[in-house]
Amino acid sequence: MTNVGISVGALLAGWAVQVGTLPAYQLLVIANAIAFAASAAILIHLPPVKPLHAVGGPRWSALRDRPYLLLTALDGIMAVQFKVLAVAIPLWLVTATAAPRWLISCTMLINTIIVVALQIRASRSINSPSAGGIAYRRAGVAFLVSCSLISLSAGIPAWAAATLLLAAMVIHTIGELWHSAAGFEVSFALAPQHATGQYLGVFGLGAGLAEALGPALLISLCITWGRPGWYVVGALFVLTGLAAPFAVRWAQRPRPVQHTHPEGARQQAAA
Repeated sequence: MTNVGISVGALLAGWAVQVGTLPAYQLLVIANAIAFAASAAILIHLPPVKPLHAVGGPRWSALRDRPYLLLTALDGIMAVQFKVLAVAIPLWLVTATAAPRWLISCTMLINTIIVVALQIRASRSINSPSAGGIAYRRAGVAFLVSCSLISLSAGIPAWAAATLLLAAMVIHTIGELWHSAAGFEVSFALAPQHATGQYLGVFGLGAGLAEALGPALLISLCITWGRPGWYVVGALFVLTGLAAPFAVRWAQRPRPVQHTHPEGARQQAAA
């Protein structure tokens, strides 16, 4: 459903970019604000979910779980790939290539169609944390290939640039399928049942940092620096993917349970 919304938004954004006038951009911002208000109106009517009873242990245990924090950081680095689609490719297409501007919406639309059609199929075999670690590694390789193709689209005829950008988008989307499935599997499977909300909240910090810092990073490397920056970003993705399986294995090792209240401490000592 998220990607269906993205595809609709991409079409509207493509119209604004193609028109290129101030009223078109202002209309886009106003429509976006209205969509957020409509979302809030729907969500406010959802019933609350009752939390599970608390169990013995330290508060904010997720912040003490170093393997889980490492996976959070790795997923955050990998999540910068979402900004490649939303920020880096549009700016690169307009400033560094001869490809037509309407291709921005086309690439986003292709991405969302592939995700909607293939996300479940791509996720089917990623049914354990170990499989999630392998999927991270595959995603890193896919992102390296797509970044390399994007960098080659500068300084060539429009039809060639468009072909490379479309090919890069398809490969990047395959990596996105693996990355998303890996993140879902690892974040849920490695979170204790009694603290799922806390752990998933911490895991979301990685994506939040990517949302905040990713655009500046990509603009500095890929747009300001140019072609070499794309190779640096691709290398960052592949190194992160290679590190993920080791982090998953570390997180799967049994860890002692800590208690904060006297009764829990006595039970642990007796055991």
